[in-house]
Amino acid sequence: MRYNRLIAVLVFFVTILLLDVQGVFAVGTTAGTVVGNQATVNFKVGGTPQTPVFNATTTFLVDRKVNLTVAQVGGAVSVAPGSTDQVMAFTVTNTSNAPLDFSLAATNDLVPVDQFDPTSIRVFVDVNANGTYEIATDTPLFLDEIPADGIGRVLVVVNIPAGQTNGQTAGISLAATLREPGVSGTQGAIVTETAGADTSGVVDTVLADLAGDTDAVRDGKHSDDNIYTVATAAISVIKTATVISDPFNGTSTPKAIPGAVIEYCIQVTNPAGGATATEVTVSDPIPLKTTFKPSSIFAGGILSGGVCSGGAEDDDAIGTDDTDPTENGGNITGTTVTTTVPSVAAGTTVTSRFSVTVD
Repeated sequence: MRYNRLIAVLVFFVTILLLDVQGVFAVGTTAGTVVGNQATVNFKVGGTPQTPVFNATTTFLVDRKVNLTVAQVGGAVSVAPGSTDQVMAFTVTNTSNAPLDFSLAATNDLVPVDQFDPTSIRVFVDVNANGTYEIATDTPLFLDEIPADGIGRVLVVVNIPAGQTNGQTAGISLAATLREPGVSGTQGAIVTETAGADTSGVVDTVLADLAGDTDAVRDGKHSDDNIYTVATAAISVIKTATVISDPFNGTSTPKAIPGAVIEYCIQVTNPAGGATATEVTVSDPIPLKTTFKPSSIFAGGILSGGVCSGGAEDDDAIGTDDTDPTENGGNITGTTVTTTVPSVAAGTTVTSRFSVTVD
């Protein structure tokens, strides 16, 4: 029983191994391989076996089946209006049974959804395959000498026009074209299919590519598209003025008379569904007929029950916090109050406030 069970386990793992090996060689027999066999004739004369007779070995050359697959990597790419060098990644797989070069071209595409066109569309080979555009490294413009079953990694790099609104999309298509291999560093001629019947002793070429998103079946090309999606913050600002105290009523029913303290509250709102706004700066001039109240600057507060509250008190002078994008900051320079907060997330409101005295 144990012996039979051991045999079954061995058969299972050998089967899995064979399937894995077959997967590695998915492109089939390499083009140019010589396949040969020889027939044997055995016979008898008068019941006595005679010397077998062999024909000359018959051979044929395996022809070249050229094919490729272009595929986007990572799905839609989120971008901000006015951003530059926005990267979209693709792979180009040589599913032929021979090495090939591939030329590359990226274009604006109406599919799946196209509401604006990126500018400065460029294509680079991702030399170190890290998915990041590196100006000094990712310079080749075509895939060179990609072996059978080999994968080339490609980056499409674009600029996003300013003025786009949240959720708008732009389609981009990358197409790769089969090119002849040969000299490293040189792009070969476009691959064409061999006309007519099989040519004995010659490696013929058959186009086997499927239709891509922007190309036809068996045209020596393949393509795939993807989209850039705009994610921006539709910031809105509300400013209120509240009388805090006056010289006669104090903080009980104060009026805006000379000597009264007025607090300004600036509410910065980022609606839900957009992107986080970062390094948010509010600049507000001190109005005429008023005087800034020292040490009254607060940044990064909240709006609670209609009241501007919270936030870290900041000094009146420009300091390291005013240049550190991770900290709340505030200062008065001349007659202008400036506050900064690191970020305003989508669906939230952040406040800044300061006070003046009525002259």
